[in-house]
Amino acid sequence: MAKTKMAPPVIEAGMLDPLKDAFLFSGDLKFMFYLTLAGFCLANALAILKADPGINYFHGCALMVLANFGGSTMAAIMCGAPVAFVCNEALVSVCLTVWTVVYMLPKLFSDIFGGTFLGKLFVSVTYEIQRCHVLMNCSNLAAGTLKGALAVPAPDRVPIIGPLIAGTLGGCGGGFMPLNKGLDPLKNGTNWRIASGALVSTWMWASTQYPASKAYLGLSVVDARFIAVSAFVVGSTLHMLMGFGPLGANPLVPPPKAKAA
Repeated sequence: MAKTKMAPPVIEAGMLDPLKDAFLFSGDLKFMFYLTLAGFCLANALAILKADPGINYFHGCALMVLANFGGSTMAAIMCGAPVAFVCNEALVSVCLTVWTVVYMLPKLFSDIFGGTFLGKLFVSVTYEIQRCHVLMNCSNLAAGTLKGALAVPAPDRVPIIGPLIAGTLGGCGGGFMPLNKGLDPLKNGTNWRIASGALVSTWMWASTQYPASKAYLGLSVVDARFIAVSAFVVGSTLHMLMGFGPLGANPLVPPPKAKAA
């Protein structure tokens, strides 16, 4: 008797809509903006306390703002635009609220979100979603702001260098803050945040800005953004689950423990 072949699963139109809403803060899941922003700030708060457990509260406040919004700040300065955290007042409000709570209960948050798999996965996923949105916003800012400032402007010409640099800064710029770090984060080569930021910045430029590649790919802006966020989330999750990190070390994924001899 011939064996019946199993048909491959088919993803029907609309099946991914809830995930799109969650990743893009749309539909009934607009609250995901605040959830991922809190997770984003939580990751940096835990990193600050791990690096300096005895840090002064107000010193930590300043470091939190720089670590969370340093990339978008550098991109905005480059484009001659207002920085994001003075335009969207939810950013600093959530940032300092998270810092205050974590500062008051450091062991509780470290044990849950730094010591359990589900806690670390929550921080990683929310961080990557928010990081990608910062990258996309910075890329769009440069594309819209710099078009008229090109040395040789033309109706069909789009900026190239500006959106690529701004997007990359948005995706990893906070890692260079405060500025007394200089370029130290690059001493050992690029890590996950820098490499993924550069790649996804290039993807956003090719899929949503450059006319020839936009027409070739034929994607809507929503689909292009969804793919970008998915790349960040899937890449970091695979690294956490399987240790597969071809783009370099991820600060949210601890290195594998050395085997005892």
